[in-house]
Amino acid sequence: MSIRINWTSEAEKTFNQNLEYLSKEWDVIVINDFLDRVEETVETIRSNPKLYPLHRTHENVHKCVMHERIILYYKVVDEEVIDLLTFWNTYQDPDHLKL
Repeated sequence: MSIRINWTSEAEKTFNQNLEYLSKEWDVIVINDFLDRVEETVETIRSNPKLYPLHRTHENVHKCVMHERIILYYKVVDEEVIDLLTFWNTYQDPDHLKL
C-alpha cells in the first residue's frame, strides 16, 4: 500500500513563495538543491511518516526542519494519507503560523 501525499493549497502557496524568493536572490544550483531536498523529504515522509517530531500531538501534525530557514509542517491523516500543510520560512513572525 502506498501512502498518498496531499499538497494543501497553503503548502503549494508557501512552496512557490520560497521558490520565487530563491529564484530572485540565488542561483540555479541553490534552487535545484531546494527542489531536490523537497523531493527527498517528501519521499522520506512517505516511507516513514512518524520520523519527524510531533508539533501538535492531538492533531498529528509533525515538524520537519528541512533547512535552518524552512520548516515543513505536515499532518498524518491516517495510514494512507499525509497532508503537507506549509513550508514555513522562519524569517516570518511565528504568531502568523496557522496550522
